[in-house]
Amino acid sequence: MPEVAERLRSFIAIPLPERIKKQLGALQQNLCQAVPELKPVKPENLHLTLHFLGEQTQDQLAKIASSMLSIGQKKKNFNATLEGLGFFPYQRRAKVIWLGIHPHGDLIDLHDRLAEELKQLGLAPDPRPYRPHLTIGRFKCQPRQTAAMCPYLSHGCGSFTIDKMTLFRSQLTAGGAIHSPLKTVDLLGTEN
Repeated sequence: MPEVAERLRSFIAIPLPERIKKQLGALQQNLCQAVPELKPVKPENLHLTLHFLGEQTQDQLAKIASSMLSIGQKKKNFNATLEGLGFFPYQRRAKVIWLGIHPHGDLIDLHDRLAEELKQLGLAPDPRPYRPHLTIGRFKCQPRQTAAMCPYLSHGCGSFTIDKMTLFRSQLTAGGAIHSPLKTVDLLGTEN
C-alpha cells in the first residue's frame, strides 16, 4: 500500500512587529472590559492573512515557499497603518471584530501576485474579493451591548513596515490554534 503524504493546514500571512502586538493587546483589553462577550485573538496568533491554503503536502508547501521567494525578490516593502474597527458580518450581529489596514493597495497587490502563483501551482484561491483586515477578536455569543465599543471605532494601533511574509502551519487544538512559521520571505524588490 502506498504511503499517504502528511498534509498540513497552512496559510500565508504578514507577521506583526512586537510593538504593534503590544498596542493591539491594550486595545483588546479595553474592548474586553467594554464587551465581556469578546474573546481576543492571542497575541502570538495576530497576523494579516494573505491566503488560507487549507491542507497541503510538504512537497506542495515547498513549491509555495519557492513562489513566495520569487515574489519577495520583486515586491518592495511598504508601510501600513492599523486603524478603524469593523465587524463581520456587521455590528448589530457581530461575530468577529477587526481592525482595518490603510492604505491597502500594496497589500491587495501582494495578495493578487500570490493568487496568480497559487493558480500556477493548481491551487484555487478564495473567489471572494480580498478585504484586508486584522481579526482581533471573536464573540463567544451575541454581544448584549455593542454601543460600548463606539468610543473605539476610529481607534488606531500605529504604523509599521510590511517587509516580509510568512508561510504558517496551523494546528487546531483543544486550547486553540497554534501557528508555526514554516518559511519567512523578505520583500526585497524595487517594484510597488
